[in-house]
Amino acid sequence: MNIFSKVIALLVVLITIGVTTNAQIKVYTVANAHSHNDYKNNIPFLRAYEKGFGSIEADVFAVNGRLMVAHEKKEIIASRSLKRLYINPLIEKFKRDSKRELRLLIEIKEDHKAVLPLVIKELKPLQQYFSYPGHPGRLSIVMTGAVPPAAELGNYPDWILFDVDHLNGFTPRQWKKIGLVSFPFSKYVKWNGKGVLNREEISRIKAGIDSVHKSGKMIRFWETPDTKSSWLALIRLGVDIIGTDKVEELGYFLNNKPHNEYLSAGSYQVYHPTYNTDGSAKKVKNIILCIGDGMGLSQIYSTYTANRGQLNIFQMLNIGFSITNSADAYITDSAAGGTAFATGQKTNDRAVGVDPSGRPLKSLAVYSAEAGKKTADIVACELTDATPAAFYAHQSERSNAGAIANDMASTPIDILLGSGYKDFIQKVGGVTSLDKLKQNGYTIIRNFDEFLRSPAKKIVALVDDSVTRPKMEGRGDYLPLAFNKVTSAFKNNPQGFFMMVEGSQIDHGGHNNNLKQVITENSDFDRVVGDALRFADEDGETLVIVTADHETGGLTLLDGNIANGYVWGDFSTNDHTGTPVPVFAYGPHSGDFRGVYPNTDIFNKLLALIKEK
Repeated sequence: MNIFSKVIALLVVLITIGVTTNAQIKVYTVANAHSHNDYKNNIPFLRAYEKGFGSIEADVFAVNGRLMVAHEKKEIIASRSLKRLYINPLIEKFKRDSKRELRLLIEIKEDHKAVLPLVIKELKPLQQYFSYPGHPGRLSIVMTGAVPPAAELGNYPDWILFDVDHLNGFTPRQWKKIGLVSFPFSKYVKWNGKGVLNREEISRIKAGIDSVHKSGKMIRFWETPDTKSSWLALIRLGVDIIGTDKVEELGYFLNNKPHNEYLSAGSYQVYHPTYNTDGSAKKVKNIILCIGDGMGLSQIYSTYTANRGQLNIFQMLNIGFSITNSADAYITDSAAGGTAFATGQKTNDRAVGVDPSGRPLKSLAVYSAEAGKKTADIVACELTDATPAAFYAHQSERSNAGAIANDMASTPIDILLGSGYKDFIQKVGGVTSLDKLKQNGYTIIRNFDEFLRSPAKKIVALVDDSVTRPKMEGRGDYLPLAFNKVTSAFKNNPQGFFMMVEGSQIDHGGHNNNLKQVITENSDFDRVVGDALRFADEDGETLVIVTADHETGGLTLLDGNIANGYVWGDFSTNDHTGTPVPVFAYGPHSGDFRGVYPNTDIFNKLLALIKEK
């Protein structure tokens, strides 16, 4: 490598490091949160303290030898003293919590000469906790508002620090008394907290922040918009303290940040289809139905972002939307959603393979078997879970795992893979579901490697739960390997095959409000989609459908960086939502899946292709 090439390579590394660093400027927690005008809360001090806020503010007046908390004199009432609302509860909290740290920001509304002696007097019971230069403690006292002039700062105890709105005119000794620098946001920009700041605005604000940081102090802004977009902007800019009047909202926002952001360690290459048969009218021989459980557009796009602008799913050109409501609810569960795909009928939430009255319904797997096709049901969860069960079971209650396992004995599906062994060893009339499956010619396999090697024609593989653990906990290539095993076993069948393969745990990430889990599961699923597209191109008679039974988590994407795979999201719920989900199609008749339609139409379109002569 010549010198020029080495320089270029080094620059690439440095740029990559810089971009990665900028995506997460510093670690932010609720300790960076400041309860602005805290005394205006319906429960002063305790709301912010219990939320874990690192900074709490109270405005005070000196009245008859007491510090009274109020924004204006006319608001002063006898019961709202600093001692009662803040000092006494803080004493009790610090006695019980030996690790908690806090900044108490006391704003002097007027007459610092009257207020500061009272601060010294009233805060004396907390003296053992004080933190100031040369004396590490857990409680910082910072006076703001009508503070003394610089020349007088040294007249007060070392534990009293001051908040100022400028950097000039201080001697080194006086500067040691400064505990915080607070600027009005309007000094730099007029902004309503919606959208994003432009480059010029960012440059102006960043110059102010950098000037404070270079002086060795922390910075906060006041008059900032109190929105998620504003909090996010302040974090991007590297502001140390984020003020709010929305204690719960900001607390949730920061406390959940570790679960709501993801920085990819790398990317994987996607498959680029040939499109030779895509959208053609030729007969469909094989159908691969890929169901991403809980996978909405936000889940897909967050994965696209994490993979630095590449996704197998996004190689598919024919796209529609599926309306997911169940027969008895606006928001479906996986049981009713899976049943709609499998049988073409809306049913009640919690029902698998039956109509709202409990009558059994015939599934695509059965229709496919009757047409001479090989069939498979491949999942990364229990085989008795709702989605796989919808293709072979007939129960009004999805939690009845024993009955669902028993229904499998009557299925024509050739290969079934998942976990949940315990559900198949319950005895009914002295016989287990496994006994019945063996009697019906199935080879029962407990080891995944054995499954991959097995030449058996009819397989029920019930692997240990550890094999189907979350991708981020080390599941490995379980799903892609299983997919390739099945396609290899079925590809020479003259009548083709029908396979349902589920990205089962995308849904778990949504329920857990864990963005890392969403993305790692969705990435794993997307790799299977890539394998399905490659198979479709090699075969020429295969239709690939990629969709979801519903969206889970109400995921909103707040920030991201496609260049380095960084995503920050936010969840509105830990449950399913009613949002329509996308349907992607590739191969012959893929154009049939364009448009907006009920989820049952996916069944109808596929059944028509299965029955096509």
